[in-house]
Amino acid sequence: MINKRYKDIFDQYIYKGEPTNLSIGTLVICALCFLMLIVATFTQINFSHPWFEYIKGMGFAPAFKNITYTPQIPVMIFIIYILGKKYSYITFSMYLLTGFFIWPIFIYGGGIDYIKNYLFGYYVGFIFAILLSGTILRLNHSLKFRVISALTGVITIHLIGFIYCIILAIFKIIDFNLIFPIAKAMSSKFIYDLLFSTIILAIGPYIKNIFWICMKPKPNSKKNKKTKKSPRMKLNNQLSH
Repeated sequence: MINKRYKDIFDQYIYKGEPTNLSIGTLVICALCFLMLIVATFTQINFSHPWFEYIKGMGFAPAFKNITYTPQIPVMIFIIYILGKKYSYITFSMYLLTGFFIWPIFIYGGGIDYIKNYLFGYYVGFIFAILLSGTILRLNHSLKFRVISALTGVITIHLIGFIYCIILAIFKIIDFNLIFPIAKAMSSKFIYDLLFSTIILAIGPYIKNIFWICMKPKPNSKKNKKTKKSPRMKLNNQLSH
């Protein structure tokens, strides 16, 4: 009996696919995700893994590949899962406005002129990724759909980022000779973005259940209570009869 009672209480705070509503808790989580995005921008993770490296005259030989990785894209995918489309847009808008007008929180600085940087194309990609990934997660939040959402989001960000580079080159803001090196560097980053985005969404429900304690809409207890008539209302009713 006691176990069932506690189980019912805990079940109230487990995310079951409900839409995210406006509340103080939701705004607090938005602020937390905003800080997470800033931290991810300036975080560099160094690791190495086995790889095959081409050596001239010897062909491919086993080696270790050293990676310096910035986890901004997986964190953005995670934010989309936690907040949904609407509040992800609000959080990312806060990030862009802060970088444009308040503090240089982008990877290579800030200010309006940052739109001329080829990396800004990936921020444009974030806007489309929020729309597509958020829509997929709204349909279903099962593991299969979370993986599809991660794949869609990462592909969208990288594709829009590459297209943005080409547009900058067409308008002669960057040199066309930089397109291939940029594409080569970002193509290797794509694999890690996809891997870490998939991992973080695989464990996402456990983290979202913690955040959902703050974000869950509070039940309106007034609906469950019968309205009590005041003595003045009772007297008026008696006089009317």
